[in-house]
Amino acid sequence: MKLADLNSGQTAKITKIDLLHPSSFRVLEYGFTPGQEIKLINRSFFNDPLAVSLRGTLIAIRKNDAECIDVTL
Repeated sequence: MKLADLNSGQTAKITKIDLLHPSSFRVLEYGFTPGQEIKLINRSFFNDPLAVSLRGTLIAIRKNDAECIDVTL
């Protein structure tokens, strides 16, 4: 399951970052690393960007960037 597939309010654990995705290094720099717990706080009006809580910080991430983050519930 991808981060972009979560519903608002759902919490998940990051399992993998797809390193072949063009945005993979950007999300790694933001702190999206395997093993971290993440919560989808809200989606914008057109579902892009997504507001997520990671390590106590609220981060806005594009839906395209969220496609390289694999999560499990």
